[in-house]
Amino acid sequence: MTRFRPAHAGFTMIELMIVVTLLAVLAAFAFPSFQSFIASNRLTAESNELLSGMNLARSEAVRVQRRVLLCRAAAADGVVNFSATNGCVTTANSEPWQAWAVFVDENSNGAIDGTERILRMQAITGNALELISNDDLAAAGNRIAFRPDGMARGQGSLALQTAQIRVCDRSGALGGSNMRVVSLVSGSRMSIARGSDANCGVTVAPVEEGGGGSTPVEGG
Repeated sequence: MTRFRPAHAGFTMIELMIVVTLLAVLAAFAFPSFQSFIASNRLTAESNELLSGMNLARSEAVRVQRRVLLCRAAAADGVVNFSATNGCVTTANSEPWQAWAVFVDENSNGAIDGTERILRMQAITGNALELISNDDLAAAGNRIAFRPDGMARGQGSLALQTAQIRVCDRSGALGGSNMRVVSLVSGSRMSIARGSDANCGVTVAPVEEGGGGSTPVEGG
């Protein structure tokens, strides 16, 4: 009579330990890349959101034939605090933005009033991202003011506005290209440039693509 040997069910302890060890090695190599991927996408998304806000302000100014402003705003626990009693943060300093807002400035006074319409508010997501005005924008009260002709001019000025907002990743997950610079040039041209800055304190020259409009950053 022929005897059949039973097949093994499952793994031996040695085989299981080998598999666990291999998974640990693979995870050790993949985890930093995964962190970098997340940080890069987060940086790109925040920059594109800001560029979208600037585009909204410009298009709405032309549509309603009123001044429309994008300005720095305050936030707490991820909730934007923006109203007639707590409006644009106009302090000229290098402190990171907590949020930004877009509103129709009906009386052209550069401040949100009780009857004026808020078009959009956006809190800065996470603690690893920083948005910082350059000196020109800080001196203009952290406000980009689009007029009915679609051109941005500073508060109380007829000169075409130029501004930069640096969006920085401070998580340390990105070895290079840890910054995006959202730029406004000649009152209408908007673009995003990639850059690297360990301290997020150096203004880089804007990179313009195409003849006008805006250029979002694609992917990470």
